[in-house]
Amino acid sequence: MKNIVLIGFMGSGKTEVGKRLAERLSYTFVDTDRLIEEKRGKSVAGIFWGEGESRFRELEVSIIRELSIRALSVVTGHVISTGGGIVISSDNIRSLKKIGLLVWLKASPETIYRRVSSETHRPLLNLDDPLAEIKRLLSFREQFYSEADISVDTDGLDVDKIVDVIIRRVRSKK
Repeated sequence: MKNIVLIGFMGSGKTEVGKRLAERLSYTFVDTDRLIEEKRGKSVAGIFWGEGESRFRELEVSIIRELSIRALSVVTGHVISTGGGIVISSDNIRSLKKIGLLVWLKASPETIYRRVSSETHRPLLNLDDPLAEIKRLLSFREQFYSEADISVDTDGLDVDKIVDVIIRRVRSKK
């Protein structure tokens, strides 16, 4: 099975699903946000607040390039969880498709808000109306997310059920 790259809005479950999926497949789990944090020595929120979103997006492009280079030598065996906005760069989408099979974890704005509303480290949630911002950004990003090879609606599913669906759909893509 190819590498599996999880894309989707924040709160869609990319990290938790990615960890469990990697465990079930005996793959290595990679989280692009964690790679950026390690590289910069600060949190994603710290980068957003201190350096701005555009700088964070530049760092995402850099990490995806590094992963693409690594993928040339390692053909399979990774589940890669990406940041929610990574898809707004067409270069990132092209690179991610070279790395592996793109799986879009979909969730409704209400589900996303419910999942992340108690988290304080997300810059998006420090706005007056975070649900409206989630709806706005999700509406804009759906055109990019839809370039995925597979989409999985995560509303109402627990992590194990989402993983089951992904494994079944990935295997049917062979």
